[in-house]
Amino acid sequence: MELVCHRCSATLEPEAYYCQQCGAPQVRFVPQEKEVVATLQGSIPPALGTAHSAIHWKLTIQLAALAAVAVGLLSTMLAVGSVLWVAVGAIIVIGVYHRRQPQALLNPRVGARIGALVGLLAASVAIVGNAALLVVQRYGLHQGGAIDSQLTSIVKQAADHAATVDPEAPVAVFTNFWLSAEGRTGLILLTMAFLSVLILLFAIAGGVLGAQIYRSPKNRKIAS
Repeated sequence: MELVCHRCSATLEPEAYYCQQCGAPQVRFVPQEKEVVATLQGSIPPALGTAHSAIHWKLTIQLAALAAVAVGLLSTMLAVGSVLWVAVGAIIVIGVYHRRQPQALLNPRVGARIGALVGLLAASVAIVGNAALLVVQRYGLHQGGAIDSQLTSIVKQAADHAATVDPEAPVAVFTNFWLSAEGRTGLILLTMAFLSVLILLFAIAGGVLGAQIYRSPKNRKIAS
């Protein structure tokens, strides 16, 4: 492209900053690297940006807290199978989250993170609920004997199994420890810890499944 002077229209050299005919200064625009990068970034569709792939944590925490109270109370120590409700709760949270934020990107990773949050909150509720239930049963309803009998039965079954596997195992020492007050307390804590792990795993699985269910065709295309 031929360069001409803006004042006298004389032909200019490519690198000339002044007109050789009239002496008028010439303006030269050199695009900067940052401007080029900004232009390229501005041409990227919003659906591919990181804003849509980020999790709206404020809304997620609110939904997860509501679901955790319900499924955490259902997941009691005496009904381990009820942890399945945690997976259902995580799926429901994903569904409501998708309805509130339809433009947000849903993929297995996002679903797993939301499910993990539901699981952690539900496990906390379950631990507090189980502890309160045990206190009420033992001291309020005077069912301490029934609880101890159930724990004793579990310990004896484990001791019999250990003796069958290894006849030289110190079964008596094992039995005496777990039947003591400290052992029964430890057994209850281990049961709660096991339940918490189950809750967390089922919640993560529910979150991943929920992300697959509610992920729109547009989000599938973007994620792939």
